[in-house]
Amino acid sequence: MLRCALVGKPNSGKSSLFNLLTGMNQKVGNYSGVTVEKKTGKLDTVEITDLPGLKSLRSSTMEEEVARDIVLQNAQSNTPIVFVTNGVQLEDNLILFSEIADLQVPMIVVINFKDDLEKKNVKIDLEGLKSRLACPILLMNSRNGDGLDELKSAIKENTFSTPSAFRRSLYDRFHENELQNDFIEKFILDDALDVNKANEDYNFRQAQIKSIIDENIKELINPEGFLNFSKKLDKILLHPILGIFIFLAVMLVVFQSVFFLATFPMDWIDMFFGWASEQLNSSMPDNWVKDLITNGIIPGIGGVVIFIPQIAILFLLLGILEHSGYLSRISFIANRFLSNFGLSGQSVVPLMSSWACAIPAIMSTRIINNPRERFALIFSSPLMTCNARLPVYTILISIMYPNQDDRIFNAQGLLLLALYLIGVIATLLVAKFVYNRSKDKGISLFSLELPIYRIPNWRNVFYNVYLKTKSFVVEAGKIIFIVSILLWVLASFSPKSDQFIEEQYLTEFQSNDQATMESVKLEYSYAGYLGKVIEPVIEPLGYDWKIGIALISSFAAREVFVGTMATIYSIGSEEEMLIRERMSAEINPITGDKRFNTATCISLLLFYVFALQCMSTMAIVKKELGSWKYPIIQFIVMAAMAYISAFIAYTLLK
Repeated sequence: MLRCALVGKPNSGKSSLFNLLTGMNQKVGNYSGVTVEKKTGKLDTVEITDLPGLKSLRSSTMEEEVARDIVLQNAQSNTPIVFVTNGVQLEDNLILFSEIADLQVPMIVVINFKDDLEKKNVKIDLEGLKSRLACPILLMNSRNGDGLDELKSAIKENTFSTPSAFRRSLYDRFHENELQNDFIEKFILDDALDVNKANEDYNFRQAQIKSIIDENIKELINPEGFLNFSKKLDKILLHPILGIFIFLAVMLVVFQSVFFLATFPMDWIDMFFGWASEQLNSSMPDNWVKDLITNGIIPGIGGVVIFIPQIAILFLLLGILEHSGYLSRISFIANRFLSNFGLSGQSVVPLMSSWACAIPAIMSTRIINNPRERFALIFSSPLMTCNARLPVYTILISIMYPNQDDRIFNAQGLLLLALYLIGVIATLLVAKFVYNRSKDKGISLFSLELPIYRIPNWRNVFYNVYLKTKSFVVEAGKIIFIVSILLWVLASFSPKSDQFIEEQYLTEFQSNDQATMESVKLEYSYAGYLGKVIEPVIEPLGYDWKIGIALISSFAAREVFVGTMATIYSIGSEEEMLIRERMSAEINPITGDKRFNTATCISLLLFYVFALQCMSTMAIVKKELGSWKYPIIQFIVMAAMAYISAFIAYTLLK
């Protein structure tokens, strides 16, 4: 089987091109021994690997080191490379090409974003450029697939060829060393540490590339004019003060949309699960199987599936911001601000990724070349509000502020934004605390390439929404399915006899004619006893034993909270009510007030803002830092923050 790799600098459109080449025939995993993501796919009989973005063979971040090592391995095994360049920043991209060309690995060069070049009337002499670089060169547009068929044919027909070397000495030194690690240590790393040697090398390559560009590309003489639109827009969006307010306004619209746009599909999903439960109730015989399905599995899974619209909308809007080039500007704006907390603009990508999930965010900290900054970010990033918290937030916020779904701007969206901001503030403060106490005295070196603004690649955006939403549902679904069955068992069976439960029911009914046999059975079930064990500890926070069960189960994964509450309040219930309505109707038997009043809801929200309730995140932290010491400390610190903040909120608001 022919194998090849896609190589290119960040913002070259390489990943979009990978999706076009492989379609749905791809898989995602990790490179052997590291947690850097590896994407592989097939184009007929050709296996294609999409490497992480690479700025230079001398790059030092973990993701770039992986890409560099694969490039060197390809050079040793003569495995070809499709080198993807950003046509708008061709001169800069070809400097990386010159480094790889010196290794004499077969290549095809793809000049991407053909449409941008055409809009600016840039003329490229492909034959002249091909003659200078000595390998096939193709023009294409990864956003709409223009030129894709030609590229597919070139790959399948194996038209790769070895380009001309720019500095033959690098090729000679590489092939003189039998071991790849010797080459990295003796030449690449030594050259990178020797600033004068690295600058001499860069200036030499830049001069050669500039000569090639001047000979073969016309009307790209004035880069300022070529990038005029982006530069004009950047004067507004990169303003040190105005830019921050614009970003906050954009994010407010994003979070309001999470509620407003998702209302109807969420109602349809809820109606479907209600209908399914009703049909099964009326058609199945009364036995434990029916009880398990209608009161265990359906409420548990439905409690997560109903949030698919909100999660998909969040991914969609963030994807639009990313693919339009706007999120890169946030890194630029944030660099000076983040430096106050021991972080740099490099930290923005992991921080923003944390809004989806802390696991890929922690893995993405490998792009940070300062170990001290990386450790601080790994420790603090779980405090950013991930999508697993979103179901908890939305159910509690909707209980606090019902009947606001018809308003575009409302208290629901404002409170959700506030919770996200609290997470950001907590993350930054903890990062600063950890950074200041870290023994590793690293230095942050921040560099950023700003892509031009462009219309998002909608195919790529929607495909990423599909992948990320599917991942959330599948991964959460596995846990929820198991937890729902376990909860049903714990809530449906009791260590006490039926006679004891009946006596307790008669006793409670005499003092409270609203008591039901089902509520008494739940109270004396295994789940009830488990909740009562921790009730004295959580009672100062405004929680009862039912909420305690949900807290315990959600330490497997935060999103299990909603499924757990749905299961608990469905056990033995004959009323077809929404889980939100059931929770809203719950009464505190001691005070006679609603159990989920403002004080309790705010307390729960703050608890979930700070608590590290994700075993998978702890496992990733252990793997990245090499010891269970750090995730255990992380868990204890964040649990203390969660308990104290929840206690203060409930005490002040009750």
